[in-house]
Amino acid sequence: RRLKFVDLAFNIMDKDGNGYIEPSEVMDSYDTSKHPDVVSGKKTPQEVLTEFLETFEVGGEKDGHVTKNEFRNYYHNVSSSIDNDDYFELMMRNAWHISGG
Repeated sequence: RRLKFVDLAFNIMDKDGNGYIEPSEVMDSYDTSKHPDVVSGKKTPQEVLTEFLETFEVGGEKDGHVTKNEFRNYYHNVSSSIDNDDYFELMMRNAWHISGG
């Protein structure tokens, strides 16, 4: 059940269906201009975007693209700290704007 939501979120982000999430696809969904470090002037929007993408590249190649496997690995680690499947589903729906629930 959890993997279904992880894959659904990945597919939402992978707008062109090429099998990986590119920075331009993230920029459509993640507004870095509202990030506290950008607002305060500590970081540029590009720096925040790069850091965001790197959080998904757990055990993968740091190339600025996020593969489905890297995305799954990231959420496997997140999932291990969440006991309740319903809460995990809610978290995924809220994070990636997945309707339903």
